[in-house]
Amino acid sequence: MPRNVYETLFLLDSNHYSRDPGGIAATLNEMFETLGGNVLASRLWQEQKLAYPIDGHQKGTYWLTYVELDS
Repeated sequence: MPRNVYETLFLLDSNHYSRDPGGIAATLNEMFETLGGNVLASRLWQEQKLAYPIDGHQKGTYWLTYVELDS
């Protein structure tokens, strides 16, 4: 089966990320590996103020991941 490279951008809770940045990264990588994927790159993209509040949060952390998965 052909494999494709996917770019994913996650919007994370800044408070959770600041408490355990390594744990968040490991959790996201494990999620893709459970699906049989190969994580090519996974990194913090940026942290910034949101355009509008989400569940009362004013800031968000953006996490960028490139993963190779079956189509």
